[in-house]
Amino acid sequence: MTGGASSLRTVLRLTRSPLLAARIARRYHRTYGRWPNLIAPHSFSEKIQYRKLFDRRPYLTQTSDKLAVRDYAKRLLGEDLAPELLFRTTDPSTIPFASLPQRFVVKATHGSGWNVVVHDRDEMDKCALLTTCERWMRTNYASSRDEWAYTNVPRQIIVEEFLDDGSGISPADIKLFVFNQRVRVVQIDAARFGEHRRKFFDPQWNELRLHDFVPPIEDRVEMPSRLAEIIRYAEALAQDTDMLRVDFYQVGNRVCFGEMTHTPGSGLTRLYPSGWDDQFGAWWEMGSDGRSPPHESGRAR
Repeated sequence: MTGGASSLRTVLRLTRSPLLAARIARRYHRTYGRWPNLIAPHSFSEKIQYRKLFDRRPYLTQTSDKLAVRDYAKRLLGEDLAPELLFRTTDPSTIPFASLPQRFVVKATHGSGWNVVVHDRDEMDKCALLTTCERWMRTNYASSRDEWAYTNVPRQIIVEEFLDDGSGISPADIKLFVFNQRVRVVQIDAARFGEHRRKFFDPQWNELRLHDFVPPIEDRVEMPSRLAEIIRYAEALAQDTDMLRVDFYQVGNRVCFGEMTHTPGSGLTRLYPSGWDDQFGAWWEMGSDGRSPPHESGRAR
């Protein structure tokens, strides 16, 4: 019997949510071809499954909420770095398209990856956009991805300003992986709503021999001029937890806060070479945020 299978049997006996544990384990097995160790997780991907199963801090809900996290970040950073909030609603049909700028971004607050960039208000398919928003409002992202943090996030649609880097397209995403309040990896995503490409660096801007399912950026990527400040911001935002991915943008000389993610890729995005899964896991010392590990403070619900 493998360690992962033994761990799963133990969890199924002890947890209040055996069906959730089994579903998380099955999805992990389909991705990695092995069972996760849910009692003593070692790799990055296993620790994310552990968090999904056991961690029930209200903090996770607050900072997963795409609207509430704006105030959280403003409080910790002492300044408002989020894009301008143009509108929010629980009824997509009330979005005042006629009074919005020519370009804007529509997001759902209660999920991840639920956003639409509108490049031209006059050319957009309004019916298709409203249909998408209504689908978001009906969907329980938490149960569809086994990510508890989204369970109690109020379902809302928000409209934000379009961030223009001067080229007319969205600026590159600067995604920072913070382990125990220290940035270890910087992920750059270019053309995320087009011909998506990605590259990884360490905080000193040395390119890492690391990739995932997104094709790599072929060209040289210049270091953002305000990267040192962005790293400080990310580490400040991670003060209440032991692992976090924080997303920023740099538009000209302006730094903008994007969002915070506690279960990147739901722990089901394979890293290559595979040793990076263990390296990320080694950087993540669970419980060092000052709280007891979730399985000690209470069973999953």
